[in-house]
Amino acid sequence: NTLLRVNKKVELDVLDEAAKYFASKLKPKIKASNKNKRTHLSDSLKVVVKDDRVSVEFKEEAWYWYLVEHGHKKAKGKGRVKGKHFVQNTFDAEGDKIADMMAQKIIDRM
Repeated sequence: NTLLRVNKKVELDVLDEAAKYFASKLKPKIKASNKNKRTHLSDSLKVVVKDDRVSVEFKEEAWYWYLVEHGHKKAKGKGRVKGKHFVQNTFDAEGDKIADMMAQKIIDRM
């Protein structure tokens, strides 16, 4: 029950740290494109704090991240490109560790 009454600032700090940790683990899993372009997915990761929410997002220039993550139809209509699932696989691998880390930091600050 005491975990329910956590200071909002502590909560946001812990969420921010967890998001930065997740972004740091996600970045190496994203392969850089071999195309000569200005925006690579791994360079466009950012941690956004908005009101009482914290999220790891890709910048606007990297709008195509979900095509790489989930896959898409080929441009000519024949066939399909399989998704890489780098975000889901990273979260599956690190999710428990992130939850434990957050709980421990909240307990330490109480």
